[in-house]
Amino acid sequence: MKAKKPVLELRRVTKSYPGALALDAVNFTVWESEIVGLIGENGAGKSTLMKILIGLIQPDAGQYELRGNPVTLRDPANAARHGVGMVFQEGSLVPNLSIMENLFLSHEIGFRRFGFLSRRAMRETATSVLSLVKVTSDLDTPIADTTPAVRQMVEIARLMWLSRLYRQENPVLILDEPTTVLTEGERKTLFTILTEIKRQASIILISHRLQEIVGNSDRIVILKDGRNVTEFEAEHANIAEIENRMVGHTFAAERYRENEQIEPMNEIALEVRNLSKRGVFEPITFSLRKGEIVSLVGLVGSGKEAVCGCITGLEKPDSGTISLHRKKLALGSPSETVRAGIGHIPIDRRSEGLALGMTVADNVNLLVLDKLKAAGLINPPLEKKNALRMIEECRIKTPSFSAICANLSGGNQQKTVIAKWLSSKIQLLVLDHPTRGVDVGAKEEIYRLIRNLARDGISMIIMCDTLEEDIGLCNRMLVMKDGRLVSEMSCSLARKPNPSDIIALIV
Repeated sequence: MKAKKPVLELRRVTKSYPGALALDAVNFTVWESEIVGLIGENGAGKSTLMKILIGLIQPDAGQYELRGNPVTLRDPANAARHGVGMVFQEGSLVPNLSIMENLFLSHEIGFRRFGFLSRRAMRETATSVLSLVKVTSDLDTPIADTTPAVRQMVEIARLMWLSRLYRQENPVLILDEPTTVLTEGERKTLFTILTEIKRQASIILISHRLQEIVGNSDRIVILKDGRNVTEFEAEHANIAEIENRMVGHTFAAERYRENEQIEPMNEIALEVRNLSKRGVFEPITFSLRKGEIVSLVGLVGSGKEAVCGCITGLEKPDSGTISLHRKKLALGSPSETVRAGIGHIPIDRRSEGLALGMTVADNVNLLVLDKLKAAGLINPPLEKKNALRMIEECRIKTPSFSAICANLSGGNQQKTVIAKWLSSKIQLLVLDHPTRGVDVGAKEEIYRLIRNLARDGISMIIMCDTLEEDIGLCNRMLVMKDGRLVSEMSCSLARKPNPSDIIALIV
């Protein structure tokens, strides 16, 4: 049997930024035809390592070898020519271009025949390339009209095609949180395809879903604080041990801080009466007490997202009323809901929750600028004081309050979004998958913040990544199916329901 060789090797790679050592003499190897799971807390150094692998940044020290030869990758295009590419969590396709146009973008010259672009040749090649990832969609479909799963497969197919174009054997594909926006069925399909692709490529899999890493990787590498912690074969992996190695301590049995769950106050905070949106959800009525956490549960398309959208003013219902502390709200007005004291943690923090090009302080103070004025002008000392107070309260790990948000880890970006709303003295907070894309350590911090909010009398509506998270965090659960409220159940500390009971209601 032919012995496998390393395709990619980094030796003692170091990278520092002002005030932070991102990578400290890290070693990382990828072998032929393997899936290596790369895990670590937000801020562990994973993103920096991947940026070095695809040529976005250069290391301060260390060696980089591809297929046994030293290389210096100047940029992602140069990396692609060497057979190294990355599918980013946010995606990198052009929405208004078709599947085929995205597949060959910037490389159309190879399809010219007698000075003209041969769309027939492009179609034949596209059909062949996309068959590898089981995409059968119309090639002329704009990317904006495809599902997240199809977009992801098109990006993978593009990277595989580029490696063939540049005659690179055993390309290296980097997948950053590939299952974040996929359904359970799409996740299974993805990993089936990756197993097939592994015969001719090596894959670096980055995910905060540890069970997926363990179940679909050949080998697992753990980083912490920019250093190698350990690596081992996935078949010998233990989730509890991985979590311990990642964060440096053992998690409490009360994962969702259930022991800190409080009984909400008797005062009604939110009243939703006969709210409906034609074709999306039928009339729904419910209320929240002050300090209560209510989870909206249901499959995608059950109507839960639209209900939350109406409460936050992002969508306008056809009928019904929403009242906060007995004051009716204007429907379909985000600015009105913000002024009324309703906050929203969106599912996509990077594009909807933060101004990434602004500083941590700017983001934290965004909603309270009027309160930070002296003599009619913004007062810098007041800005700094408020920002530092919220950074400390939310435990945001940042080099300084003036650090750019885009440079923070995902978990610290999410805590910055929460800090922004806390600073504005909200009364109701809608949290849309608040721990999506963050590591186990950051999740623990977010659970702590949620419990503190409830203790301070802030009511919350949550939609979580898992039923276990919904059950663990909430006081009460509203179950939706096909646009209807089908069940309401207590999630008191003494009587938490089983996930199987809820699945039977939503499926």
